[in-house]
Amino acid sequence: MKRILYIRQNKPGGTDNYCKALSNLFTDDTELQALPVCDIPTISSRLFHYYYRPASLNEAIKDADIIHINGYTAMGTVQAFLAAYKNKKKIVYTAHWHPFECLRHPFLGKMFFYLFLRPLIKKYAHVVTTINNEDTSFFQSIHPHVVQIPHWYKPQTLNHLPVKNKKMLLFVGRTDDPVKGIEHLYELPKEKYEIHCVGKGELLRKDFHQYIGISDNELAELYAQASVLVVPSKYEAFSYAALEALSYGTPVVLSERVRIADYLTGINGWFVFQYHDYKDFLEKIDLAINAKVDMMSVRQVFTPEKVKKTYRDIYLS
Repeated sequence: MKRILYIRQNKPGGTDNYCKALSNLFTDDTELQALPVCDIPTISSRLFHYYYRPASLNEAIKDADIIHINGYTAMGTVQAFLAAYKNKKKIVYTAHWHPFECLRHPFLGKMFFYLFLRPLIKKYAHVVTTINNEDTSFFQSIHPHVVQIPHWYKPQTLNHLPVKNKKMLLFVGRTDDPVKGIEHLYELPKEKYEIHCVGKGELLRKDFHQYIGISDNELAELYAQASVLVVPSKYEAFSYAALEALSYGTPVVLSERVRIADYLTGINGWFVFQYHDYKDFLEKIDLAINAKVDMMSVRQVFTPEKVKKTYRDIYLS
């Protein structure tokens, strides 16, 4: 039985959700055991984001056979590589990559990556997993073994299927995160739509409905009830929210910088607008409201069983 340890930054968000969901795929596997996704103590750093406490990192690593490192421009990611190599562990690496120009500090991020992280990926990673075409192309220039794998989702069984609200637009994400593009929603005409936002952060319009700390079941009901999910982000390496919405038959409107689109060719129910083109944004919403989602195709592309097999092959190779 080979044991897998997932290492990521200790904070809620997409990477944390990914690690926990991936760990859950291997709950009952006969050859692989995913160790509990735990918070390895860290020290904050203004320059290098965060460090792991070395003794705690080595203690966590020692009982695992495979170290799956998740991270991009932080010294903790570098530490994890060095500790895993020193302890002679197999390393699988997932960056959760963003183009340098989309980082909050583009120049510093690029310098850090090429000085500290790129040499370790090239030398010590057994496999690099990626999530979109752009990500894959970038890492193929660094490493010979790159495997592109989408996220996955299995919709919850709802006690009752809500009736679609033809005026309801849904936004999922922190409203105070500049990457999420909340400014697009402020351009929506008042009274034409009911705008619902799930996530923390101050809203600048009083007619918006906000939900903070809701359950997974409550979120699923919002997805099923909404007429359209909007994802107007400056950049999304994938967009789990878009996948969740499509899985409940809700159309999505995406900026052209949201990379789940790499997997949606030939599937009905999604529309792309140009980031910060507010006229295009409004037009695509009106098109999406009456659209039908090809739910069967969505589930075939993003099935957990298919994803698990790919990761299983990587871990056991």
